[in-house]
Amino acid sequence: MSFNQTKFTDVLQRVMGKFSSNPFIMSIANGMIKILPITMVGSICAILSNLGIPAYQNFIDELGITPMIKIGTTMTTNLISIYVLVALSYEMAQILKSHAISSVLISIMSFFIVTPLGNFEVEENVVSAIDISYLGSKGMFVAMIVALGATWLYHFLTEKNITIKLPDNVPPSVSNSFTALIPAILIGALALVLSGLLTATSYGNIHDFIYTILQEPLQYLGGSIWALLFLMFFSEVLWFFGIHGSLATSAILYALYQPLEIQNLAAFSAGEDLPNILTMTFINTLKGPRHFALALVLLFICRSKHLKTVGKIAIVPGFFGISEPMKFGIPMVLNPVLFIPMCLAPVISISMAYLATLAELIPRANGVTFPWNIPFFSGLVIGDWRTGVLQIVQVLVTMLLYYPFMKFLDKKNLADETITN
Repeated sequence: MSFNQTKFTDVLQRVMGKFSSNPFIMSIANGMIKILPITMVGSICAILSNLGIPAYQNFIDELGITPMIKIGTTMTTNLISIYVLVALSYEMAQILKSHAISSVLISIMSFFIVTPLGNFEVEENVVSAIDISYLGSKGMFVAMIVALGATWLYHFLTEKNITIKLPDNVPPSVSNSFTALIPAILIGALALVLSGLLTATSYGNIHDFIYTILQEPLQYLGGSIWALLFLMFFSEVLWFFGIHGSLATSAILYALYQPLEIQNLAAFSAGEDLPNILTMTFINTLKGPRHFALALVLLFICRSKHLKTVGKIAIVPGFFGISEPMKFGIPMVLNPVLFIPMCLAPVISISMAYLATLAELIPRANGVTFPWNIPFFSGLVIGDWRTGVLQIVQVLVTMLLYYPFMKFLDKKNLADETITN
């Protein structure tokens, strides 16, 4: 039986299209991106409070501003679950075309209902409060589940008209509040029942339940280099068939590695040992400046007019980690010549970075968010100068990986251009 590439591509595009367009997957992918400004603020504060330069540390300590700077980290990184909750609920409501504010408010209410209060001694007083660990990385999975579940339930109840309908002449602000009333009561009651049932178990609450049965195993999977290498390879396979692999796998990557990143950033802010090697920062920064490397090959090694032109266009975007000019300009999509280097480039870069971290040749990624994968500079921010040097090595290794394949393609393009002329 012969292999029908067109049919296979169509089937794969349909399957991945349905997966990527699933409202739950889309909400996770889009919502996690929206918390970037929050993680950036936390990252900046973490850097400012932990530069590791004794003279600087003494200076800010003498000024008495160290606690003030650390508040920036506490109110961002240590409360990350709240931001995830709001972002995912809002995205889900937008996708379902539901009332966003009502969805978000009901999600926040549900989250706090299922989050246990504890009694803490403050000086001579006993204070009831929420353990902040449930609002940080430990509570992220609960926040994701509650945000998506409560928002979907609100949409379902309103679609089924299980609401209070007011006349059309009533102001929207009043009408929307009454529309949300019955769904809020039902969802709140469900959250109370769930909280009560879990209180009667050995877990005590939904956070410890989810953390034990779901988050810990997933974090173990996320800590596996083999799982990450498969996701990197699969993402590029999707790109080869014209599917945006980064978007298709982003929800999985965020679910597995964002909690690990928040743990590292919290430890870095507190001046403690970093617990994880594999994090979202590690992936985004150390899967390699491979796009920049390929642009360099196009610009300085290839002789084909077409490929050199693509290189000129792609060099600046490639420097910032953007690959689309090359994906569709060379093209890399459905180009069998480039399948092997395209799929192996991130796998090799991640493997290099992981082994270098294990060997303590570079430090663990500190969780600081850097918006662009700029060679050397992004490595300097998330680690130190050694991480930056590794990125330069990755550029050279990736250029060597692409070289024989691009020379073959360049020779073919030159021949075609000669015939055309």
